[in-house]
Amino acid sequence: LDYMREMTQAGSPVLDKIQAISAMNRAESGSNLPAEIRAFATMGAVQADDCGECLQIHINMDRAIGINPSLLQAALDHRPDLLPAPPGLAWRFGQAVAANDPTMEDMRLELEQLYGRPAMIELSFHLAVSRFYPTVKRALGYAASCSLVQVKAA
Repeated sequence: LDYMREMTQAGSPVLDKIQAISAMNRAESGSNLPAEIRAFATMGAVQADDCGECLQIHINMDRAIGINPSLLQAALDHRPDLLPAPPGLAWRFGQAVAANDPTMEDMRLELEQLYGRPAMIELSFHLAVSRFYPTVKRALGYAASCSLVQVKAA
């Protein structure tokens, strides 16, 4: 979190905004979006952004909410074929959104049919926020795509 330390040392008002974004991105009770779908979609997007440190944070949070480590490892290995259908679809959707791949539309429609429009509204927000941190870090020179990412507990 060197970039946050720099913001703190600089007395940047941006740090408060970043903390507010973090709070908004936490899973909430009463959500229309299953936590597993959010987890795999955002993981796919962060992987596409190639930010190892951010990906590790996502994996740690996903483990903390009980996401199966073998499924996380399959996604980490770019093996959505080893995931059950909805999480695999969510992971591919996150990748497609991050890459602006036109196949995302078919995936979006399939996810919307499964979970409804309110869930897709939530998912769009989580995807955008998950890509926020890699963007900030990259712009400040702190991106670390070569970081070793592990599913097992550190």
